[in-house]
Amino acid sequence: MNHPHSLDTNGWHRNPAYVIDFDILPALVRVEFGGETVAESSQARVMYELGHAPVYYFPRPDVKMTILEPTDHHTYCPYKGHASYWTLRTQIGRAENAVWSYEKPHEEMAGIADYMGFYWGRMDAWFEGGVMVPGPRDIPGRIGTGSQLKELFPQLAMQWHPTRNTGVKPYEFAANSNELVWWKDDSGCEWQARIRDRVLEVTTLRTDGDATPYD
Repeated sequence: MNHPHSLDTNGWHRNPAYVIDFDILPALVRVEFGGETVAESSQARVMYELGHAPVYYFPRPDVKMTILEPTDHHTYCPYKGHASYWTLRTQIGRAENAVWSYEKPHEEMAGIADYMGFYWGRMDAWFEGGVMVPGPRDIPGRIGTGSQLKELFPQLAMQWHPTRNTGVKPYEFAANSNELVWWKDDSGCEWQARIRDRVLEVTTLRTDGDATPYD
């Protein structure tokens, strides 16, 4: 006989203390790709989730849907639900599955239903209040950029493969991420390894998931 929750894929039922923050950004936010403004909003939000870099989301009405093409790519998050994806296409650029939305999220995350998320590293430029910004912002007290691979382990970030990671960047992942990615060292050697495993090569990893570099 199956355990009554063995087929329950809603992570909140197993881990109700999990934390995802979805905060309004206190600025007009704009993102550009392929020579066009893809989205611009004063109601953009930033999502902070354990083990992930911050992600910016825009209300769907503030996204230029005419340059987005729905794809058959889908993913599942136990805390947010099923995500549908779009490819960005302009006259001078294309970004596969670079935008997504949880159109029917889990009840616990109902507030994200009308928002669309963007892979930061696949866009050309981001602006807050008219000023170009290099990466997603950290808000004190939230799960922020201080946990990012690039910030904690710049020596590993330098080995991030420049072409084989489909446009994603080392600041899009936390140091304890299980994401399998490509690496390339100074000798030209290329290989795949999980981010967490690479971090373990140069650190001690505490039981709470935070990485502490060796002295």
